[in-house]
Amino acid sequence: MKRNKRNAASRSRNMTKRRYERVLITGIATLKFEGEEKARSIQTVIANVSLRGIGLYSYDAVEVDKYVSMTVNFISGDGALKTDSIEGCVRCHKKIGNTHFVGIRFNEDLNVRHQPLLFRHVRKNQSSES
Repeated sequence: MKRNKRNAASRSRNMTKRRYERVLITGIATLKFEGEEKARSIQTVIANVSLRGIGLYSYDAVEVDKYVSMTVNFISGDGALKTDSIEGCVRCHKKIGNTHFVGIRFNEDLNVRHQPLLFRHVRKNQSSES
């Protein structure tokens, strides 16, 4: 019982450190890297998204501080496939077995004008406390 209370308290502290709540989302994101010798793109699986950034899983390593443009394809609450695009910078990378977790901070917060579908999906799925 004590362990569950401690874990809940730890999660609560972690939530207060973040400015925006993370939302679980089902989908893929295609990352495009330009400005390198050879333009390249990689497919990733979305772990979570907030109004400020996105967490992804990839089989390819991605360097921290790389700027990327993303096409985000996700399944909305009504079961439809939705697509939006956004740019950002890789802020964290962690190797997990054969997979890599990549954290990307958006150049600007998600907003209804530039990413209307993704913005609405995130806002709809945030807890009422946000």
